[in-house]
Amino acid sequence: MNRRILSIMTSAVVFMALAVLCVNCKPDTTAPAIYFKHMNGKQKLKADTTLMLYTKYVDPGCYVEDNASDTTNIQLTSDLETSLPLEKKIASHMGELKKTGEYVVTYTATDEAGNVGQNTRLVTIKNISDIYTGRYYTKRDAVPSGLGLSVCRDTVYYSNITASQTVAGRLRFSKVACHDYNGQKVSFKVDADLYSPNYSPRDMSAQIGYLGGNGGDKESIVYKGLTYEKAVDTMRMEYAYLKIPTQEYTAYTEGDAAINEYTVRIQGRMDGQTPKSKIVYNENGVMLYIVLELNLTIGGQPVQDYVEKYYLE
Repeated sequence: MNRRILSIMTSAVVFMALAVLCVNCKPDTTAPAIYFKHMNGKQKLKADTTLMLYTKYVDPGCYVEDNASDTTNIQLTSDLETSLPLEKKIASHMGELKKTGEYVVTYTATDEAGNVGQNTRLVTIKNISDIYTGRYYTKRDAVPSGLGLSVCRDTVYYSNITASQTVAGRLRFSKVACHDYNGQKVSFKVDADLYSPNYSPRDMSAQIGYLGGNGGDKESIVYKGLTYEKAVDTMRMEYAYLKIPTQEYTAYTEGDAAINEYTVRIQGRMDGQTPKSKIVYNENGVMLYIVLELNLTIGGQPVQDYVEKYYLE
């Protein structure tokens, strides 16, 4: 057999083999899989991460796997910069998480064939003051007098306490100094900041209240580097005082409608440099109640030594 015929036959065999292979060869249509890192290994399901207000988010990373492409050739991106509320204007808190809530970060992986896989991570941002939120019933030993007002006869009423979404350590008391005005039950809202007589800076930060002072810098938050659970565990007994700077609020009716012409000046009472308002615990570290000790000025008339206690319902 001459060489030309042999060459043609060899080429035909190779061609037929390639044809058989191509018949059995299927295009890559499988998207890459994204797994989140977990203490017990890889986790395919949505991961949940809890972070502290005004700390920086450190992406814990993920694994990527594909049926055809090498992991080094898979393009991985996320929408972290746009999905999380990151501070981008205030230099001292640049890149930190500036608003509480639940946010979803989406991770996208693209393999060499153009197949796209996605997975999401739920990021929960909490305020350390969240542990005090809820519905409380309020007791007062005495009611305001001498104002020419018809004071509510009730010495017990209900009030909600919420945590600020944007100021670390701040609580909002929704119903304070409830009394009657022009036939309506009227109360005021009050903001109070967690405070430590031993560690809080003298001046308040607009972003982190009195939780600064880490390393002497009032803008450097004290729980930096701690998890939410660890921060709560180590701080709740020390930061048990409530600093209430002088503030003015419009009165609100029970229906939460503002009475714009009626305002009150509110000031937290102090014992030297220590606030009298505080969160009271028993010897076992169980919260008993929250007490607000205030001086009020209503319509230019003072109400001194006003005290309310809040008991969790």
